Amino acid sequence: MPENPLPVSTRSQSVGGGDPANISELKPSLIGCVFFSLLPVRRRTVMENMHQVFGDRLSTAEQRRLARCFYGHVARTIKENLLMMLSSERRIASRVDVIGVELVLSAAELGRGVLILTGHFGNWELSAVGAMLQFKQYQNRVHVIRKGLGLGLGRMVFGRFHRAGLRVIRREDALTKTLDVLERNDVVIFIMDQHNKVGAKAVSAEFFGKEAGTHRSLALVARQSGAPVIPAVSYRTPGGRHIMQFHPPLKWIAAEHHREEIYLNTLGYNRVLERFVLDHPEQWFWMHRRWKIEQDSPSKRRLRELTMGRR
Repeated sequence: MPENPLPVSTRSQSVGGGDPANISELKPSLIGCVFFSLLPVRRRTVMENMHQVFGDRLSTAEQRRLARCFYGHVARTIKENLLMMLSSERRIASRVDVIGVELVLSAAELGRGVLILTGHFGNWELSAVGAMLQFKQYQNRVHVIRKGLGLGLGRMVFGRFHRAGLRVIRREDALTKTLDVLERNDVVIFIMDQHNKVGAKAVSAEFFGKEAGTHRSLALVARQSGAPVIPAVSYRTPGGRHIMQFHPPLKWIAAEHHREEIYLNTLGYNRVLERFVLDHPEQWFWMHRRWKIEQDSPSKRRLRELTMGRR
């Protein structure tokens, strides 16, 4: 099978584990230590996730140190997002540096739209808003797929996106609307690092060596539309600035069967996200139950196919 030609900077070092790029340089903040000790929100999930990713590559003490750094990152992100509500657009934009935007602009020249592969890295909200404010020509032409919320809650959570020119596509009707906006040569962001129930909409694909329910919609849309898939990651520098970085487009992995193609490319997307986690391990959202595997009940038609041996 062809190997997915991921950018060098986003290749996983190994399947089922890896070494973080800068663990020796990480220093837990006071607020991170306090949050870890006194407000242990999902601490068990955080520690289980870290053990899944790093295994014996990091000692228990090192993993706990990393967890304290992560809680410090969460506290800092909350503070930044609260201040963002009071900041001018100019100030928000000035805090974010965008790297590799020429890759997005070049991909858009194909006229098929652009698909962005990313996850919950760094302060993803501030970085996305700050980056969007710097490119007025793409205002109202960048869409992010998110779970639908109630009208009032949706306005509160996504209001800053709308004001910056980012549009939200509800996950419930994402496929049709995504294809529609791609026809207008717009950009669609897929957040791919969260659990999805295995079944009609998701496949079980390895993530750091363990099967994880992974949405297959990005691969489906890429296959049908021919739109290039560009990996993107946001992170905070030690100096406090925010980086939004785009990487070269991923090449499509061809296979004999449609389902195999969808699986192989979805697995390739997970490999990209693995590298992003390792590059800035304290800035990934470790609280999410990423490896929770559930199965949709097969449909009556699928049961008949299995009985007849058509797989």
